[in-house]
Amino acid sequence: MSVPALRAAAIAVLLVGWQIFVPDGSYLAPPSKVFTTGLGYLAHADTLGGLGVTTVRFLAAFAITAVLGVGIGLVLGRSGHLMPPARDVFSVLYTLPLVPFYPLFVLWFGLGFRSEVAFGAVHGVVPVVLGTMAAASRVDGTLVTAARSMGAGRRRALTMVVLPAIVPDVVGALRVGAALCLLGVLLAELMVSVDGAGHVLAGLIANLRGAEADAVILAVCAGAVVVNVLLAALEQRVSRPAS
Repeated sequence: MSVPALRAAAIAVLLVGWQIFVPDGSYLAPPSKVFTTGLGYLAHADTLGGLGVTTVRFLAAFAITAVLGVGIGLVLGRSGHLMPPARDVFSVLYTLPLVPFYPLFVLWFGLGFRSEVAFGAVHGVVPVVLGTMAAASRVDGTLVTAARSMGAGRRRALTMVVLPAIVPDVVGALRVGAALCLLGVLLAELMVSVDGAGHVLAGLIANLRGAEADAVILAVCAGAVVVNVLLAALEQRVSRPAS
């Protein structure tokens, strides 16, 4: 059986088990209710507006993650003796729970768009730095030396030699960063927000509307799957050897 068929079978088994073992009327609504009552709720203007706001915040956070993460990773990956301690610092940051620090983001950036985008970007930038740094450190030094000997400055050598050599690894790191960016934005909206999908979801949970809450969660998951599939296709494309 192929991998896509196995995935489809696993999803089907999960849905059947969910329908059989979750009674109607419980907080975790069965799929039949989610796909009727819940999906109807997604068509409401307020729900679509919340999903749209979260999408904009995610895209902004992901753009910041890509620029800062790749840039910092390139510089640190080719920094010689500075690379090992930098790797250790970012490895510790990667395991650090960031939720307790969200009040600082609100204090620095205020409530709303800026604090939520910053919180999402901080979640995503660390794995991108780590992945880019590790890939950049493995690039053959003779290529960089040859570029420098032909007059290329440090920045040009990084962008014209090192970066093209590690594009597949960078895209792979961005896949992890994208997922964590979305997680950070949603966490910020769930904690302190007046709009967005997290705010909508918090209201549904407070009012014990399980079917609608499950539908919003599925919509967010579907968006995350779309982003992951697009980045996976890009990673596969840039990993393909030139013909």
